[in-house]
Amino acid sequence: MDNKKMRDAMFLVAFGVLLYVGMTHLSVVFDALSKVAQLLLPVLIGAIFAFVLNVPMSGLERMFNQLGDRLGREFPVGPVRLLSLLITLAGIVLAFVGAVALVIPELIESGRTIIPLAQQKIPEWIAFAEESGVDLSGLVKQLSDLESSGAMDAPSFVGSATALAKSTILTAGNMMLGMVIAIYLLLGKHTFSRQALMIAQANLPESVVNKIRFVGNLACETYAKFLSGQFVEAIILSCLMYTTFKLFGLPYAGITAYLTGLCAFVPYVGALLSGAAGVVLTLLANPLQAPVCLVVYLATQFVENQFIYPRVVGGSVGLAPMWALLAALVGGKLFGVIGIVFFIPLASVIYTLVRDDTKMKLARKAA
Repeated sequence: MDNKKMRDAMFLVAFGVLLYVGMTHLSVVFDALSKVAQLLLPVLIGAIFAFVLNVPMSGLERMFNQLGDRLGREFPVGPVRLLSLLITLAGIVLAFVGAVALVIPELIESGRTIIPLAQQKIPEWIAFAEESGVDLSGLVKQLSDLESSGAMDAPSFVGSATALAKSTILTAGNMMLGMVIAIYLLLGKHTFSRQALMIAQANLPESVVNKIRFVGNLACETYAKFLSGQFVEAIILSCLMYTTFKLFGLPYAGITAYLTGLCAFVPYVGALLSGAAGVVLTLLANPLQAPVCLVVYLATQFVENQFIYPRVVGGSVGLAPMWALLAALVGGKLFGVIGIVFFIPLASVIYTLVRDDTKMKLARKAA
């Protein structure tokens, strides 16, 4: 037996032993994987941040390069990249501060009116439902038991508050560390990509390397179009919703528009959630205006989807509505809201690869 066959045989034996040990000690394996995941969580968060921030940053870099071409001079790559990153971060901070400055007063004012209205209206709704023959005694009993139970006694409250504070601090620490990692990744993205390409070229066949590069470029391009398109749509839809609610004299125009813009990043499900929230808020303030709120919301969504979205976003991911809906359902089932957002461009990448492969195979058969 030559050396190559000997190495292959030893590899198979080692793999079989490790597989057997892993299957017989699943709890230990899962515990180890959990610890590794917690250790790498800031890196994963940083990679996600870098991937998202790279969309506007790359756009700014292209803009500076085009400006240099018009001026007949070439700007250094490093300063252009750093300036683009700083402008991107500054824009995000300004957008966040502006949104908080505009939305927080509206949220506070809405909270001051919503809570008393809810305390007043909910008993009336319960009484109306009971008069209509709907049995809500079980729900009322559960609410009463929850209020009178010791679930909120001092030790329990302190323990819950401590756990919440610990989780919040840990999450904030991971987010801050992830942002630092994202900044390093963005500043050295070309160096990292060149190093990864060199490692791939040294260890993989050229055809495999070319395929990986094609898939990576396709994924980056698809996600960039999707994220930028959804961002523009969220701003337009939020402004449009606020304007129509004000024109029809509907309450809580600001908070409904804010929720609409926020939920616009979640395809299909976001429109349903924000619309339901707007109707419930209107129902609390004035039940007679709730049907008007529903009609105005649906009409605004229809106008935006039919006339504005195709022109602003268009087929940004190149995916048919049926496949996009299926991707949203699968992503939501597996990973919740994050899955809904990221599975649609992922499905677009898979669809493009399958389509191109199918066309190539059909062309070979026809030849």
